[in-house]
Amino acid sequence: MRKDFYLFRHGETAYNAAGRWQGRSVDLPLDSLGLEQAASLAAKLQDRGLEVIYSSPLRRALQTAKIVAAPQNLAIRILPELTEGAFGVCEGMLTGDIAAQYPALWQRWYKETTASDTRWPGGESKFEMQQRMFKGFEKMLTAPENIIGVASHSGSMRYFLLAFGYGPHKIPNTSVFHLFYNGSWHLDDSAVG
Repeated sequence: MRKDFYLFRHGETAYNAAGRWQGRSVDLPLDSLGLEQAASLAAKLQDRGLEVIYSSPLRRALQTAKIVAAPQNLAIRILPELTEGAFGVCEGMLTGDIAAQYPALWQRWYKETTASDTRWPGGESKFEMQQRMFKGFEKMLTAPENIIGVASHSGSMRYFLLAFGYGPHKIPNTSVFHLFYNGSWHLDDSAVG
């Protein structure tokens, strides 16, 4: 049996706008632009036949999921595996400060094209993020629904999608990726947006 997943990133937060890393420990709501982005995303996903939405427990993802779910009156289920990566000491820091303070690690983090064991001090590795996301998707395979929305985060999505040959690319707020499972996993490149 085939299952379709529309994996999307949450809308913008004040930290996104300021260039600060949120990670798992910073739990901000959407800002005004993020609310607009989530409403646009809801319209974009309106005709995809979603039956349910699974969401990270973090507020920015859950708020985006609720805005997407509302017009279609969809149930939302929290799945902890969809949460953002833990970036350790970098959470709350400005991007430029992280690059300046950890130049060698910064180069490795952004040049690697595999889900490696690279991690920020006190954080989760790329490989750990990828495996956690796969565990979440494996849980969703057992759901009774066949067309599923998935609300998550840039870091976790980025390293999960490396397994499908996508990236590592920056994932803008409310980007959507269509994956499907029909005995094996596939990323529908034509639906990336």
